[in-house]
Amino acid sequence: MIKVFKISVISLLLLVGFSPNQKLMAQNVDSLSHIIDNLTEKLLYRNNDTNYIQNYSDQISAKLVAVNKINYFRVKDRDNNNTLKFRPVRDISMGIGLAYKFFSFDLTIGLGLNHKPGLESSRSIDFQGRMFSSKQLASVVFQYYQGYQITDANGIKIDDNDPNTKREDIRTTNLMLQYLYALNYTKFSMKAPFVFNERQKKSAGSMVLGASFTLYNMGADSSIIPVIIMDDFNSSTHLTNMNIINLGVKFGYMYTYVYKTHYFITLNLSPGLVLNYGDYSLESRSQLPTTLNLSLSSMNSIGYNGHKFFTGFSMIIDNFYTSINSHSKFEMGSGKLTAFVGYRFGQL
Repeated sequence: MIKVFKISVISLLLLVGFSPNQKLMAQNVDSLSHIIDNLTEKLLYRNNDTNYIQNYSDQISAKLVAVNKINYFRVKDRDNNNTLKFRPVRDISMGIGLAYKFFSFDLTIGLGLNHKPGLESSRSIDFQGRMFSSKQLASVVFQYYQGYQITDANGIKIDDNDPNTKREDIRTTNLMLQYLYALNYTKFSMKAPFVFNERQKKSAGSMVLGASFTLYNMGADSSIIPVIIMDDFNSSTHLTNMNIINLGVKFGYMYTYVYKTHYFITLNLSPGLVLNYGDYSLESRSQLPTTLNLSLSSMNSIGYNGHKFFTGFSMIIDNFYTSINSHSKFEMGSGKLTAFVGYRFGQL
């Protein structure tokens, strides 16, 4: 991947600044290659403090994984302090994961274990990719879900078996890009508790800074508030469509506690601010107020990370809030829960 990147950049620059002088061209190639090597070193590598971090990136590791994806949205009536939470049918996926050098991926297939009456036609696409370097994380999330059920109600009573709580017409699309940077990257590893091609040898933590970009759409054929409880919610919560674009910044802290050399627990909380822009539909379309709202990210993991064998459980979740107006608020969340067991097979 790094070689492809280097070749592509060098080829582009040579096309832009082509010279018939072959000797000069060769010098340019060497200079450009040197610059890209330095840039790659700065972006993707670091000088680990080996007292704190053990590097296994030159070994092939494989794992079995079980994944439960997270997706929900919530609407809140501020006047009456009533809320409704909507979630799609969730299924457990199982598969395998491989990691070597800077390459890591999980491939899973849904087991079809969770069927709910009234949501037989529900469907989903859920891709969540994350690229960890030694000091930073870049992630992309794309989710499309059709078919939601009210799973939590605050301030009102609702029967989970009521067919009005199941809505096959509600559909959402979520595209989220995120970047995180760990300041104390020489002693603290973001890869160790999530990729497992490194091991945190001693307890350590780091401040993390980041930025995010989100495109979100929710649509329904009629108001998402069931007719039987419409009187319990003000009219601005009777949404049929919601379009949100937001830009965000976040800061937080991530810490890994190491117990008896190989056992660990990693905890993280990264609150942030997002600038929201968009519109929504009730009986007619209205603009969302362009305001700053809160967001929250959390990446956590617990398990055992030995020289060869590793296992554990991780949870990654992101959410943000949007003010519809002074009377109501909208919340969206995504993420995943993962259980895993793996083994490092050594160097190629």
